[in-house]
Amino acid sequence: MLLLFVSIACANMLIPSYAAIQLEFNIPEALLAIPDAFFIVVSAFFALLWGYYTDRIDRTKVIMAGAFSWTFGMALTGFSTSYIMLVVSRMLSGAGLGCVLPVGYSIISDAIPPDERSGWFGTLAILSSVSNGVGQALSSFIGPILTWRFPFFLLSGISIAIVFFLFFVKIPKRGVSEAELLDLTELNLEYSYTISKKDLSKILKKKTNRYLIYQSFFSIIPGTVTIYFLTSMLTLYYLNDLPLQIRLQTATILAGILGIGYIIGNLVLSYLGDILYRKNKKNRTRLAMVCMISAFPFYLVTLLLIKPVSITILNITYPSPIPTSELANYIFLTLGEIFSKYPNYIYYFIFGLIGTILIAGPVANRNAVMIDINLPEHRGTSISFLNLSEQIGKGLTLFVSYFLISFLNGMFNNSGIYNMMFISVFLWIPACILWIFASRSVGKDLTTKSMILSERKQVGLLDYIFELEIQMDRAIQKVQDAKYYILTSPEKFNKLISEAIIIFNYCEKEGEFRSITNIEQKARELNIKATSIKSMANQIYNLLESDDLSQKERSLHNEDLKQIVLKIAEGEKSTFGELQIYYEDANLKIIEARLLRKNNLIKSMVKILDAIKTYERVINLLNERLEVINGTSDLSEEDQLVYEKEKQFFKKCSKSLIATNRLRQEFEDIFKQLEENGINKEDLEKISDLTLEFNVNIYNVITDTFGQNKDTKKTLKKILDKIDTIFNEYDKWKEAELKVF
Repeated sequence: MLLLFVSIACANMLIPSYAAIQLEFNIPEALLAIPDAFFIVVSAFFALLWGYYTDRIDRTKVIMAGAFSWTFGMALTGFSTSYIMLVVSRMLSGAGLGCVLPVGYSIISDAIPPDERSGWFGTLAILSSVSNGVGQALSSFIGPILTWRFPFFLLSGISIAIVFFLFFVKIPKRGVSEAELLDLTELNLEYSYTISKKDLSKILKKKTNRYLIYQSFFSIIPGTVTIYFLTSMLTLYYLNDLPLQIRLQTATILAGILGIGYIIGNLVLSYLGDILYRKNKKNRTRLAMVCMISAFPFYLVTLLLIKPVSITILNITYPSPIPTSELANYIFLTLGEIFSKYPNYIYYFIFGLIGTILIAGPVANRNAVMIDINLPEHRGTSISFLNLSEQIGKGLTLFVSYFLISFLNGMFNNSGIYNMMFISVFLWIPACILWIFASRSVGKDLTTKSMILSERKQVGLLDYIFELEIQMDRAIQKVQDAKYYILTSPEKFNKLISEAIIIFNYCEKEGEFRSITNIEQKARELNIKATSIKSMANQIYNLLESDDLSQKERSLHNEDLKQIVLKIAEGEKSTFGELQIYYEDANLKIIEARLLRKNNLIKSMVKILDAIKTYERVINLLNERLEVINGTSDLSEEDQLVYEKEKQFFKKCSKSLIATNRLRQEFEDIFKQLEENGINKEDLEKISDLTLEFNVNIYNVITDTFGQNKDTKKTLKKILDKIDTIFNEYDKWKEAELKVF
């Protein structure tokens, strides 16, 4: 939040220095707002770009890159020696701000619970408002004394210090504040989902997102015109009778008065948004809608109350020039006289205060609503879309402001700036309508997000349990592998058993800590068995080390070791071992299909289909194992050996599946050819049942029954002989079996 405070301060810091910049670089008035226009547009598009990568990569790196960019841009602004250099430096600052905003909002949304989001985002809006004020105040009050460049040097130095402190800040994990994901957080499991390109359309298809993005474009324009031109309008047309030395400062304070309501509104209405959210999750949107509609008339009246101030009516005698030490005194004397002699400015303050309090309602709750309805991995991007819409509205306003001011100048006997401000307020009408639509769609979007997160939580927990089971399976395999070394290499045997015990211990502790009872119990039982096997084997190893053992005693001890081998073999098999059994079962089904081919073609086909299902199951399970192990970089030598075995086994199963699918296809072609020769499936089923029951060769029955002439018999015989051929070819399709162990 401190980083966002400083970065936002630089956004509007150039505005009070427009006059000094125009004088220094000798540029026309029409070009004054161009650097800030580029700043806003670049900020918007970089926010979209970095918002997407915020949801994909490490957020710390992204926020560092953004902070560096706008720090460098601010420093370069201070060193600008030409108008072009000023534009470029503001674009660099905009690129950095575009990076910092979505990352900052994404991080804050994960650092706070859902029912406190409005309050925190309201606080952030207050800080943003204060930050804007600080930025403009630095330029308005310090700029004329220490040159317009000094505030940029000052803030760039502060930002360097903040970037340094960022190295020591721990960024919260994505999604940790979501109620639906609390179980994952308590189990210290990460929400691992990240955004993909296809998710961009999902974000924009969500109705509430679209309504809020569109309304941001309309609602930002009146605020932009007010922030950028109210001070200038007061200075040029309504306070132009005041002495030049205090004119800008007095106008800045009168314009800044409206900011008080904005701060109060964010403070009160954000807190109210959280209270209402706890009662109904749709209430944030409803509150924002009501506030937006109510603010419209108050803001119009505020503009109507602005009147020119004449120095002759004020009861003040100004020295010429006003001493620097007396500037503050004369500014406040002038403000007091304005409120005394021009009561309309008292009403200006009251109506402006109420209007800005109300308009803070949508601002305080808008970001919270966006966070509420979007998935954790979509938040940076969705906020970027919102920011893009705002910044396009801002940038477009600044780009066309000169033409609008010129076109509207003199209409209704008012200045072009005043007319532009008055007309811009009516853009809140479409914004109000869009808030009404959002209040109707938000419930469905909240429900959809909650359902997705709940499903992902279940998947996450299941995945974690599956990973623990894979770890136990690795340990079981180590125990099984250890039996091959018990007689030849005690060191290797002990190493494998010890590694298995470490894994069982880990799984048992994790199961106990995370209340996964079945994992805990299974790991404990396997741990006891493995420890017992290790203890028995080592006792025998100690006895065998004795030099005074007779050959008979040595043989007896070796027999004891063989008994341990048998005990291990009789123990629990790893899933990998079970998969090998499944694979062999599929092979047996093909053998059965081969044997049944001359008695029952239908059952032969059924066996082939069963074999395909078994091969597919083995491949899917192996694929899951390989994915889990593939994500582990620190595999031991034995684990790597098992991993290589599993890859080989996967390759072998894949070849077997391809061969069996081809066998099925060939069999289906045989059935089609038989059907073309008058033997449909129903007839074939009846014949197959009879030939199997009486153990008769089905080929002979088919040719005798349906072979009405020599040509037909010859054709049928040729078709049926293909069955033997394809079974003979099957082994070639499979290729030679690979050795797994």
